[in-house]
Amino acid sequence: MKKRSKIPAIWRIDIEPDDHAPQVGQQPWRGFVAMFELVEKHRATLSERSGHTAQPNWFVRLDLDIERCFGRADFVVHEYQDLFAKILNYQDPLGIHVHYLRWDEARQVVFSEHSDQAWMNHCFKFAAENFERTFGQKLRLTSQGGYFLSEATIDNLIKMEVAVDVTPEPGLPPKLGDVSLGAYCTEPTPDYRQFPRRPYFPSRAAMHIAARSQADVRPLVLIPLSSLDYDVASLPWYRQIARKILRRPSKPRPLNVWRSWGSPKNYWDLVAKAADDQPARYFTFAMRTDPPEAQSFQNVKALLDYLPLHPISERLQFVDARGKEMRALAAQGVK
Repeated sequence: MKKRSKIPAIWRIDIEPDDHAPQVGQQPWRGFVAMFELVEKHRATLSERSGHTAQPNWFVRLDLDIERCFGRADFVVHEYQDLFAKILNYQDPLGIHVHYLRWDEARQVVFSEHSDQAWMNHCFKFAAENFERTFGQKLRLTSQGGYFLSEATIDNLIKMEVAVDVTPEPGLPPKLGDVSLGAYCTEPTPDYRQFPRRPYFPSRAAMHIAARSQADVRPLVLIPLSSLDYDVASLPWYRQIARKILRRPSKPRPLNVWRSWGSPKNYWDLVAKAADDQPARYFTFAMRTDPPEAQSFQNVKALLDYLPLHPISERLQFVDARGKEMRALAAQGVK
C-alpha cells in the first residue's frame, strides 16, 4: 500500500563551528560533539524500526575560513579524532560543506563572496583537497553553505567530479541577509521557488530544470531538501479540497528542523504528507551542529527524540546520498 511503502531518506548533518562567525582561536566544537551523541542515541533504534541500517551523511567544514579562525582547515577532524574514527567505522558517507567566506580587512568582518567565481573555485578546491588528504578518499558528496548555488558552481562541482550535491531548498526565496552569510554577501542566494521537489539530474539549459534526455543530462545528482505547503497541509480536509477545486497555487517551503513546529508529532505528520505529496517519494532534511544550549539544537533534539515513537520511523530508510536509491529517483523521466 502507498501509505506503508518505504521512503529513502537523506539525513544531512553539516559539521560546523558553534558560532556562525567564530573569533580567531581554537574554541571547541561542542555542537558537533552533542550532535554525534544524539545520533549515537538513536542510530540503532532507527535502524531497527525501519529494517535498514541508518546512515547519516556528514558534511565537514574544511574551508579557508576555518583555517583562518582555527589555525588549520582540518581542526575538527584533528581535535575529535575518536569521534571521526567511529564515523568511519560505521562507514557513514562523508562530504564537505563549503562556505565561500572572505575576510573584509577594512570592515574587520567576514562576508560571503558570491560574485568572484575564481575565489569560489579556489575555496572549493582548497576544501576538496583537504578532504581527500584527511580522509584518504575521493570527494563525491557536497552541500553548499549559505544556501548558495549557481550555474558556475554546478559546472565546478562537475569539473571536480562530485557525484551528488544536497543543497537546493525548494520554496526558498533569494536571501541577501542571513546569519550563515556573514556580515553581508555580494550576490543573493538563488530563487529556489521553481526548483524540482525531487532528486534530479540538472539540465544543460538551467540548474533548476530536470533533464529529460541523456543528451541533456549534466553528470551530477541534485537532492533538494524536502518541502511542503505546510500551511495548506495543516488545514481541515474539506478546505484542502476546496483549494484544489479553486486551483489555488501551492507554495511549498522547506521542512527545516531548526524551527518550531508546535509539536514533534506535527512535524513528522507533515513529513509523511510531504513524502507522498512530492513528485518522487523521498525525504531529505538538514541540520547544523549548533551548540547544545541553542534553541535550534533543542528543536532538532526534540524531533529526533520523538521520531522512533512515530509511525513514519518504520518507513524512513536513511541511506547514503551517493547510493542507488537517489540515483534511481533522479533517473526517472530521463530517456
